[in-house]
Amino acid sequence: MPTRADVTRWLPPSIKGLLSVLGLLPKLSRRRTAVMVAGVLVQSFVPVAAGVLTGLLIGGIPEAVRTGESERSIWLLVAIGGLVVVERATAPILQATAATLGRDVDRYLQERVMEAVGQPTGIQHLEDPEVINKIRTARGLSVDAENAGRAIEALPGVIPSWLRALASVAVLFFFHWWLGLIWLVMWPIVVHLMQREYFRVGAVTYNQSNELRRSEYYRDLALTPGPAKEIRIWGMLDWLLERFDTSFRTAIEPVWKTRKPRKSVMYGTTSAILLVNLLTYVLLVYAGVNGVLSLAAIAVFIQALAGANSYTAFDDNNVYLSRAAVTVPKILSMADELSSQRVELAQTAPRELPPNAPREQISFQATTFRYPNADRDALAGLDLDIEAHRSLAIVGDNGAGKTTFVKLLCRLYEPTSGQITVDGTPLGELDPRAWRERIAVLFQDFARYPLTAKENVGLGAPSHNRDLERLEYAAERAGALDVIRNLPNGWDTILSREFTGGVDLSGGQWQRIALARAMFAVDAGARVLVLDEPTAALDVRAEAELYDRFLELTEGLTTCLISHRFSTVRRADRIVVMTEGGVIEDGTHDELIERDGRYAHMFALQAERFRAEA
Repeated sequence: MPTRADVTRWLPPSIKGLLSVLGLLPKLSRRRTAVMVAGVLVQSFVPVAAGVLTGLLIGGIPEAVRTGESERSIWLLVAIGGLVVVERATAPILQATAATLGRDVDRYLQERVMEAVGQPTGIQHLEDPEVINKIRTARGLSVDAENAGRAIEALPGVIPSWLRALASVAVLFFFHWWLGLIWLVMWPIVVHLMQREYFRVGAVTYNQSNELRRSEYYRDLALTPGPAKEIRIWGMLDWLLERFDTSFRTAIEPVWKTRKPRKSVMYGTTSAILLVNLLTYVLLVYAGVNGVLSLAAIAVFIQALAGANSYTAFDDNNVYLSRAAVTVPKILSMADELSSQRVELAQTAPRELPPNAPREQISFQATTFRYPNADRDALAGLDLDIEAHRSLAIVGDNGAGKTTFVKLLCRLYEPTSGQITVDGTPLGELDPRAWRERIAVLFQDFARYPLTAKENVGLGAPSHNRDLERLEYAAERAGALDVIRNLPNGWDTILSREFTGGVDLSGGQWQRIALARAMFAVDAGARVLVLDEPTAALDVRAEAELYDRFLELTEGLTTCLISHRFSTVRRADRIVVMTEGGVIEDGTHDELIERDGRYAHMFALQAERFRAEA
């Protein structure tokens, strides 16, 4: 039996895109879709019926005047009035239903993208330019030119006009069948050609997504608080304006060149419409003058001719439909592609993670990883065993692969070669969600959420974020409890000045909040704690307090500490030195000092600096 893909394979892209837009409606609300379909049918065929009755009424007036019998005319008037009332009453209901469905479509598409982008196990897809372009398209759903909701709102104007034209053409078949056939062939061709032109413009706009993203980046630099200080200090505004203007023009000029339908299409379609209209009117006049048609028949056919010309192909509503036909399939294809990765993972039946894992060790075995489009490996055959329930410190120069090590441990990326195992089980065979519930991370570039303090800490374990006692315990361990209690609204204070009543924190205060988030995850069951530069933004006193509590914070946990501060590192049970994606030294602090190697040299340099400052 042929599938839907087989049926639509030979359809033009604009038609397939339109069908994909219409296919969303029953998924969102069958009741509203049914109401809209009923309204479209009423708006399509009631005017045609009213037009036919009006023609009959006009044609019957001379007979009614001559005989004095007006009963038939009265009934025709009543019927026409009833049809007009039905049409007028249906119109606002149809518009309101379409507007609601349009908002539902926009919400559905954005939720679908949010869900799909979060489906893959890792984050490598977020570095794919094509995926980023489609995400940008989803973000632009609020823009009229790319708004799928506006396309749905356009349907009550476009679809009835098409169906009215078809019904009117059917009436013209009773005048001359071949004339009706000409109209029937010409009308879909004109609509298709114009839809194709608008679709072509939409496709060109989408193809400029890379350059448009670049121009939006320059714009956002000038509009967002983060870069505002440097923009003013370095006098960057004129440079940003120039870059924005250049980038925007580079992106939009190809669109300007194609935004108008080609002259051949415009002149060809309008000429065909004029010629067929002229032919029809000439035939009607000839038939009326020669008595071939009665007055009633002429009136009916003139009404039908007006209906045949009522279809829309050149207005904004058709533009909205065509743009949606470009963007919606691309958004849905991205969502399907990313969701399929989750389905494939589910089909592999991931192994269950034991409740006390890791019991023995986490092992990196000849693990190599290279970022997309990079010219060298970030990790080059890394062999490293991380003993369970003990602390491991990792040191090394910038670019040694330390942060990449953390990303692979969190399974944000998959190794290019080699493998990572947890108690002998390959990490790639474990349920990623279960593993991430087992691991708590303080990233070096941790997120600063413009949410309440309670939410900022509670996001470490969302299922427990209403447990205030547990939240306070995590904040106290991280040294963040006093910071939170001193906020204007305590735990309910929004940590952003961009919102009314919100406040911002210093870098060190933010780092304590992020550490509290990690400790909250530990309290909720995480058994692996990863700290990537946990004291980078702390002052001397706060750093010393964290050093003193390091053993307490990491007791019983499998801990990975990455830091350039050797006063923290020396407290770890074991230290490894990384360079160029591999381990070159391994041992305790005292052992590495005795070897007088890379670690001892870095430690001596840092100690000398502190002695000089003292």
